[in-house]
Amino acid sequence: MPRLPTRALPGDRPLLGIGYMLIAGLLFVVLDSIAKWLTQTHSPVQVLWARYAGHMVILAGYLLWLGLPRFRGLLITESLGGQCLRGLLLAAASLLAYLSLRELPLLQVYVFHFGAPLLVTLLAVPLLGERVDRARGLAVLVGFLGVLVAVGPLDWRTQPAALLPFGMALCFALYQITTRRFGRHDHPLTSLFYTGLAGALVSSVAVPFFWTPVGLAELPPFLAIGVIGAVSQLSLILAMRCAPASLASPFLYVQIVWASLFGFVLFGDVPPLTTYLGASLIIAAGIFLATRRS
Repeated sequence: MPRLPTRALPGDRPLLGIGYMLIAGLLFVVLDSIAKWLTQTHSPVQVLWARYAGHMVILAGYLLWLGLPRFRGLLITESLGGQCLRGLLLAAASLLAYLSLRELPLLQVYVFHFGAPLLVTLLAVPLLGERVDRARGLAVLVGFLGVLVAVGPLDWRTQPAALLPFGMALCFALYQITTRRFGRHDHPLTSLFYTGLAGALVSSVAVPFFWTPVGLAELPPFLAIGVIGAVSQLSLILAMRCAPASLASPFLYVQIVWASLFGFVLFGDVPPLTTYLGASLIIAAGIFLATRRS
């Protein structure tokens, strides 16, 4: 999503922003839970296509409802190539997330996702020329220590799927970096449109090679995944518009509660204590990076 100002905007409503952020966090976990269930019987590429196709149908309908002049105005971007690159990186992160969810517990995948801001802080140095002071550098080290604690000892040769979340976190971090670099002055709906469009086009080209029949019982979740994907992104935009990012963003970490609950109830996942300890270190580092002023 576009990186919005951390200062309060006119008409700032922090409590409403926090509420929207909590809703977004819950919807993201619902979305990923549906994806995890669907990927047990269908290709992650097919699930990815359902996610982006549904997203684009809903978003395009909303933009057309605003009227053709407004729709055309929202298509104007300062960097079409940059917006497409953002969309491709997010689609890659989503695909790797669905591959990860098919093989790994829900909470473990979220632990890696929480580590993305740490990678953003590091990658912003060579890619954006930003500086990292000693305190931020220490926070990054603490966060990566949390990743090691949460993951625990792994034999990569017998558990190659454990490498997938690393790729997911890297792609998502690069997506955030390109969000800072491109389209900074674009309307949020413009960024949302091109992000969804890139994912929809790429997945539509690939999905015929991975398609399997969808049963009647699976049709509702396939339809729901697109709707929930669009609504969750809209909730995130509204949260950032109603409250400063430094205030609202940390509340997204409540996802760890939902991921634990959904993972246990729906999939019988019982993560070890070290997963929660590592997640706590990652979240603490992420909140510090989000709230510390440069």
